[in-house]
Amino acid sequence: MAPGVPKQLGVRLPENEEVARLLLEKHRSMLEKGLTDNLSLTLSTAYRNVCAAKEHIRNLKDLLKIKGVGPWVIRLVKESFPESSPDLSPPKIKAKGKKGKKTKRSEHSPDFVCSSSVNMASQELTQLTSQEQISCSSEIQTTGSAEFTSLDKDTNGLSNSILAMPPRLCNKKFLEAYEVVLVLDDRETFGSHGMRVVSNIHSKFRVPVEIKRLPVGDGIWIARHRRSRTEYVLDFIVERKGVTDLVSSIRDSRYKDQKLRLKKCGLRKLIYLVEGDPSPLNASESVKTACLTTEILEGFDVQRTTGYLDTEKTYGHLTLSIIDYYSTNFSSRANTSRVCLTYEEFVKKCSDPKKLTVSDIFALQLMQVPQVTEETALAVTELYPTLFSLARAYSMLDGNTCEQEQMLNKKSKMVNTGASRNIFKLVWGE
Repeated sequence: MAPGVPKQLGVRLPENEEVARLLLEKHRSMLEKGLTDNLSLTLSTAYRNVCAAKEHIRNLKDLLKIKGVGPWVIRLVKESFPESSPDLSPPKIKAKGKKGKKTKRSEHSPDFVCSSSVNMASQELTQLTSQEQISCSSEIQTTGSAEFTSLDKDTNGLSNSILAMPPRLCNKKFLEAYEVVLVLDDRETFGSHGMRVVSNIHSKFRVPVEIKRLPVGDGIWIARHRRSRTEYVLDFIVERKGVTDLVSSIRDSRYKDQKLRLKKCGLRKLIYLVEGDPSPLNASESVKTACLTTEILEGFDVQRTTGYLDTEKTYGHLTLSIIDYYSTNFSSRANTSRVCLTYEEFVKKCSDPKKLTVSDIFALQLMQVPQVTEETALAVTELYPTLFSLARAYSMLDGNTCEQEQMLNKKSKMVNTGASRNIFKLVWGE
């Protein structure tokens, strides 16, 4: 059933009327273009809470404090926000009396959105702030282009948002100490074009490409130490899906299981690459909904390509982006950030998916519940690793159904009210 047209509500503070009107107009315009129930609920919640706000919403930072307003909503309204909005990134300290030097934007930095299409000879780059982590839904509907979006979700502290770095054992620069290699899974199928794709990436982008059996994902990047030959897995992983395989995996539930395994692999930047045109399969809506859910609700970076040639370019551009990021940040961050897993540690962490823990199985069960995404399921299992522990927590509330339905929502911001209620009904069998 399609979401209903939102009704205009009264605004508690006259100063917030313009912000409320902006949210309402955005919601109505997106409904006309097509909007999922979950996203419609997100906008309705944000609008209702803005209308009820007791304090003046002066800028985007104030708006972000409103319950129900997350990075996606901020991204959605930023350009039309009624007042000039401040930069939400950490403030930069400038020496008194000195002009700040302009920092040249790197052409391939992963902190930028990199749009590359077949008909474009150059890349247009736009730096994202830490609060603008999720692309607007309309951006991922364009077939034949690739979006590269910063996925850092830890915005509570700067150290948490830094990607893992390989060890810095001396004063050498990144590329002096390490060689970056694109590693593709040996089951990654490009049909009869397989070896040609590998050769083309290597020759066109001048980057090493190797084939290995990966425990999870279809592509990773390793930094190989030039002297010791130790291999460290950089904080990026790609899952490539042809539209035919994607539609099939949605129907048989492999889709959710594969994304859960990616989320637990230990790498932060999760890229979901969808290749091909779904129109001949009469599955355009299914693919579009899957892409929206995967990016907006689950935090993946979804990229769409037209075919293997476009995918080939995407792999090349991503490799150059990753090299630039580590080259730029290695000297300043290598001693303060997390250390990359070695390749052996990565394989050990991800291998043998048949050895599922009780929490893994519980998470997969939760993901069958309406409004429960991978992130929601993982948030619940962090609090309650088993069904028994969750049921026991519900029983401690002495039959107070209202409190039981709201319990998970109150304990974790990753669990919305609908998901919290639906999980309670699953456990209590109502």
